[in-house]
Amino acid sequence: MDRQHEYQTDYEIMSFNVDYQNRAHLSALMNYLQDAARLHSIAEKFSVFDLQAKGVTWVISRYHLQVQRYPEMGEIIAVKTWASGKHSFYALREFEISDARQKRILAATSSWMIIDLKDRRPVKINDFFPDELILNKRLIEDDFPVLPVVERLNFKSNFKAWFEDLDFNRHVNNVAYSRWAVESLPPEVLFSRRPVEIEINYRSEVFYGDTIEVITQRPLNENEEWIQQIFNLSTGKEVARLRSAWR
Repeated sequence: MDRQHEYQTDYEIMSFNVDYQNRAHLSALMNYLQDAARLHSIAEKFSVFDLQAKGVTWVISRYHLQVQRYPEMGEIIAVKTWASGKHSFYALREFEISDARQKRILAATSSWMIIDLKDRRPVKINDFFPDELILNKRLIEDDFPVLPVVERLNFKSNFKAWFEDLDFNRHVNNVAYSRWAVESLPPEVLFSRRPVEIEINYRSEVFYGDTIEVITQRPLNENEEWIQQIFNLSTGKEVARLRSAWR
C-alpha cells in the first residue's frame, strides 16, 4: 500500500475565526491544524475512529508553534502535515501553514501519545502507527524539554470546562487550553500584541464541568516570555504548562 507521507488541505478564514482586527485567532489556526491531522489519519487509517475500535485513542502531549503572520478573514490558507518520528510512547507530527503566495505563515511540531480507553494510561505505539508513514523532516527541532513553572504570580484567572469544549474522546479538546491561556493575559497585551511563539505541555485531562485556574507570570523585559500553568481545581491536578512570546 502506498503511503501518503504529506497531506495538504485548504481552508478559508471565516468571519467567526477572526478577532476585532479581522485576523485569525490562535485557536482558529490550531483548529485547522487539528482538522488536517484528522483528515490525514483517516486517509491512512490510524485516526481516533480506527483506534477506538481497538480500545485506545490519540491524545496530544506537546505543541510548539511559531507564527510569522496571522491571516485575514477571507484568505485561503494551505495546511500541510506529516508524521515525522516515532519513539516508544510518542509519535511526532509537523504542521505548516502557507498563504496564497505559498509563503509560510506558521510552523509547528507536536508530540502525541496513544492511551488505553479503560485505564487512561499510555501504551506503546508500535502496533498502531506504521513505520512506512514517517517522513524524517522536522520544521522545528525540539526535543520537548520540561517547561518552567510560575515563580512570580502576576495574574490569576478561572474558567469552567464547557460542553462545547469536549471532543470525540469526551474530554476537553487541546485547543481550549490555549484559549484559556490567551484569555488570562491582561487586556493591554491582548489588544496590542499577538502570540508569535507558544509551547504547550499537556499534563492531564479535563472533563465537562471542571473548574480551571490559570496562573500567569509576566516577563520582566521584552526578551523574556510569558510563563503559565493551568490547574484543575476539581481534581487538584496540574493540567498544562505554557511558555509564549508576544509581539
